[in-house]
Amino acid sequence: MAKEPVNFENYYDHLRHVSFAGRWYKKLVTSPILFALARAHGPRIVEVGSGTGSGVLGAFGKYVQGFEINSFAVEHCKSAGLNAQLITAAEPFPAEDEIFDACILDNVLEHIEDPRHTLGECHRVTQKNGGLVIAVPGIRGYASDADHRKFYGYQELVTLDSRWVFERCFSTPFLIKSENLSRHVRQYCLIATYKKA
Repeated sequence: MAKEPVNFENYYDHLRHVSFAGRWYKKLVTSPILFALARAHGPRIVEVGSGTGSGVLGAFGKYVQGFEINSFAVEHCKSAGLNAQLITAAEPFPAEDEIFDACILDNVLEHIEDPRHTLGECHRVTQKNGGLVIAVPGIRGYASDADHRKFYGYQELVTLDSRWVFERCFSTPFLIKSENLSRHVRQYCLIATYKKA
């Protein structure tokens, strides 16, 4: 059964009401890891699906460009002084070819039924040997959001897209991949890194 289209205003409200502990976990644990993995490819980084700036964009705003599909979230970021731009689902990102060193998709992929366009645009805007860093929720985290469209486990991340060469995959906060932890810990995420083919 197809899911209802996203009501951006409602989802923006949902993002603004993430718990205090959840926001700090993202800021102090996952965002520094994702940023460091992306910075290994160079200083020019874009976070695709930057939301309200609670992730990498908010933690490292001086060094990160944000792209976001939700206009309410973009305005929220801009009012906080963050560099966020609006993107449209089927349109090219507002960026030149090979302008970034790495793209980050932090808990974004699971919201997209068919990620080929998004992954293709990430490929287009990253330089030769550029990087892609993806974080996806575990089973419990996936089940906690009605907007999630597609679950990604280890095997789905390994075989994600032929334009991106898989490098490694690990989990936060445990550094081990575990279906058992994925079922019981909501903050469990898999992080995968790729290099541009």
